[in-house]
Amino acid sequence: MTPTALITGATGGIGRAIADLLAPTHRLYLLGRNTQALQQLADGYPQATVIEAELNTGTGAADLAQVTGLDVLVHSAGVLRMGSVEQTMQEDWAESFQVNVLAPVELTRALLPALRAAGGHVFMINSGLGLRTIAGSGAYSASKFALKAFADALRLEEAEHGVLVTSIHPGRVGTDMQAQLHAWENKEYDADAWVRPEQVAQTLLTALSLGEAANLDSISINPAPRKP
Repeated sequence: MTPTALITGATGGIGRAIADLLAPTHRLYLLGRNTQALQQLADGYPQATVIEAELNTGTGAADLAQVTGLDVLVHSAGVLRMGSVEQTMQEDWAESFQVNVLAPVELTRALLPALRAAGGHVFMINSGLGLRTIAGSGAYSASKFALKAFADALRLEEAEHGVLVTSIHPGRVGTDMQAQLHAWENKEYDADAWVRPEQVAQTLLTALSLGEAANLDSISINPAPRKP
């Protein structure tokens, strides 16, 4: 039987790279609100289904009943709201926590029966800023720290059901979000200077390749030191 994977944020840089990597071996469920973009993506894969969901409002997914067994769940959708504590508004913090934390929590809760049935593996695409913070990243870092705490609790609670949980903490990756961060920093952006989305996807595949006998609880992947 073909294994299944559900991916949020599949039209983004890292999510797309993960979808590309899993498509040859998995049936994909692509979840998000931009159904037109997701359908265009799905049309390029051997087996892919689009599920409409509004992750930033708390309304959840429209239809998860079709997902009865789930081998891989990838939380890759996210938002970046930069600014000092003084500058950021309550709306910035609320959106950061809704998309980066509460949406993964509610989606995972809804899919626990399918994950347990398959002995599935949950991946949280976190951030280096989920392990440390910098000035201006209070809202983003706080949400990513919370996502790590959720992953750690879920890992302990679901061990008895055979569900594995891995947090992936990329440093700077050449994506649209990185371009957004550089614009906020007022710096020139060069995507080739950073980790490639495909390299982040490869870390997920490495964790999957370990099977049931071992688990990579947390993975950090960062740009290699630049040669002078």
